Amino acid sequence: MSAVTTAPPSARSSTSTHVLPALVRIELRRVSRSPWPAVGLALSLWMLWSLTPTPGEWPGATYQQMATSTLPLLFAISVTAAISFQRGRTEVAAAAPVREDRRALARLVGLAPLVALAVVFAAAMAWRQRDIGGLWLGVEPGRTTEALYTLGELSQHVVLAVLAVCLGAALGRRTPHLVAAIPLLFVIWFVVFVYWLFGHRAVTPFSVLQVQPIQVPVGPPSADPLAFPSHWLLEAPGEYSQVWSRAFVSEALAWWHDVWLVGLALLLLAAALPSGVVRLRLLAAGSSLAVLGAVAQVVVIP
Repeated sequence: MSAVTTAPPSARSSTSTHVLPALVRIELRRVSRSPWPAVGLALSLWMLWSLTPTPGEWPGATYQQMATSTLPLLFAISVTAAISFQRGRTEVAAAAPVREDRRALARLVGLAPLVALAVVFAAAMAWRQRDIGGLWLGVEPGRTTEALYTLGELSQHVVLAVLAVCLGAALGRRTPHLVAAIPLLFVIWFVVFVYWLFGHRAVTPFSVLQVQPIQVPVGPPSADPLAFPSHWLLEAPGEYSQVWSRAFVSEALAWWHDVWLVGLALLLLAAALPSGVVRLRLLAAGSSLAVLGAVAQVVVIP
């Protein structure tokens, strides 16, 4: 009987170094051939361009709805990541030249262009808002027709793409079959789409998709709106609120929300990786950033 030989660790490490770029190229080709990202981007752009302020609409309606137009792209990114990481469930011999964590790294690098699609979409959103002359927020005397997303609000869509990759990776790696992972991803992103569930300022810091403005009560129905600071955007008492409210838009709130999302993304990424030091570090960093982002948002909201 011939003896089974195993390459020494140094040889395996050298082989892994050379094989990793090849794996990245393979993953990039697979991602480029997937129809999901192109379909998701097309649907998101269609939703974006179909939104235009109309006379008589609820103040801020288009401003809020534009934020949700990114969701088809995010769902498509998650599905593509899930398909990629589902391959990681295939058993590989312990003596394989490339460790599981390096194969996971190759998949992540191969999915990086999907985040670039979110950058393109965020730029298209900014251009679209300027092309239509801005959006409506508030009512007289605290009203504007030229509202634009801040850089912090636009960057949310890029960070959400990172989160979408990590979510798809986690479900793809930990779910036995894609037939279960894809419907679950649809349900998750559908719940995110129902943004008004997180509209109250007490739960807004813990939302996934943050939609501004936040409604902050500032006075009873009998209050004189002219007595409020002139730079406030106001919402009058109506069907959904019995008091005067401030339509609170804050770039600081948006940036801290991005920090919260990065924390969530790192936690999900940890779930997609094999156990080890890297996974523990991701859990520690993700938890710290999530707590910091959530607390800072609570502080920012009046």
